[in-house]
Order: sequence, then C-alpha cells, then structure tokens
Amino acid sequence: MDRFFGKIVDGQAIIDDDKAHHLVHVLRINKGEKIEIVDTGELFLCEVASTSPLEIKVLENLYKPSELPIKVVLAFALLKGGHDELVLQKGTELGVSEFIPYISSRTIIRLDEKDKAKRKARFEKIVLSSVEQCKRLVIPTVQDIKSFDKVISQKFDHAFFAYEGLSHESFNLASEAAKVKPGESVLLIVGPEGGFSEKEVLAADEKGLTSVSLGKRILRAETASLYMASVFSFLGESYK
Repeated sequence: MDRFFGKIVDGQAIIDDDKAHHLVHVLRINKGEKIEIVDTGELFLCEVASTSPLEIKVLENLYKPSELPIKVVLAFALLKGGHDELVLQKGTELGVSEFIPYISSRTIIRLDEKDKAKRKARFEKIVLSSVEQCKRLVIPTVQDIKSFDKVISQKFDHAFFAYEGLSHESFNLASEAAKVKPGESVLLIVGPEGGFSEKEVLAADEKGLTSVSLGKRILRAETASLYMASVFSFLGESYK
C-alpha cells in the first residue's frame, strides 16, 4: 500500500500538488483504492473518494510505532563520491532521528554558502525518499552544514566520538552504549576520509565527548557512520 506524508483536516487527507500528480497520473490510482497518510507522526488509513478532483477521505487512525525509544543524532563529515548520501539513506532506515552534516579540517569537499544550501536540500529529499521506503512515521531532521567546532558544542545526554587513534585493545563502544537509557539523546560523531586532526581530537576531549573505538579494523568513513547507527538501532530495538 502506498504511503504519503500530508495533512489531515476534518476527515480529509491533503497532500501537496507533486504527490497528488504522482498518485493520479503516475500510479494511476482509482476511486475506492486505499492509501496511507502520515501526519505529524500519526498514520491514517485513507480511501480515494475521487480522482478528478482528487479527494481522499480518512477511514481510521492506525497505531504503528516505528521510532526508536532513544534519539540518535548522527554527525558525519561530507564525503566525496556520493557516499554521504548513502549515510543519509541507510541511517534513515536504521532509525536515526537527526543528521548533522559538517566540514572538518580534513574534509575534502569545500562549499560556499549557496552550495551548502543546495546540498542540504538534496539531503532532505534523500531522507524523505528513505522514510517513505522504510515506512517510518517521522522525517529525520537535516541540520545546516556546520563546522566541526559547532558540532561538538551541541548538547546531548551522551556524545560519542569515533576515534581511529584508540588502540585495538581499547574497544569500548559496547560498554559505553550500554549506559544509554530509553528517552535519552545520543550524538554520534564520525570523521571524514582522512580522520580527525590532533587539534580536533583535543577539542572533542575538552568538550567532554566520549572517544570510542569501532574495533580492530579501520573502517571507511561511511561504514563507520552506519556501524555506529546500527549499534544504537540494535540497542533501541532491544529495550523492553
């Protein structure tokens, strides 16, 4: 069954013109067919009452919780080759609540303000498409592209800094993740292809972030992001 984001007003579902065109002229939906509409985190079963003009009536409110009981915020450095788009797509599927794209000292990509706005708009489209595919009820937020310093200055209940410089013997992600409780927020910070500079590592430490090791192998930047998101997705799904 097709699912769209829209608004529920007086027993009717309202979707924007682009979605309405897609529904009628691409999917060629017929009168009487049912679709799902998501409005502000709630899911509604609806029926097409008319296609010209398009009218969609609400049949019932469906309760299908799909969000993690923890708020997972993933901060990732912009990556070349479209790999940051993979992070957004798969991170959305894994339950990430918010994305913070950023530029660090070793980030290869450099953007002016106009390009940053275009990149953010592209990111938001990717997230929305992924939400519709995996049938989440909430669209993750994509923050403006920030500097590394602004990322580590944000406040969360827990903040984990994936640092490849930790020794292989100091793997501590599992023990640190176990400290997170339902209802809490978690910031996960992953660096660019070239890793973090010594100055950035010191700055993260001064801000009180917890450095974590991701194991005995050096992971690509996009793999590290999805690895961390997977750990906390598993954690959130495991809560009773």
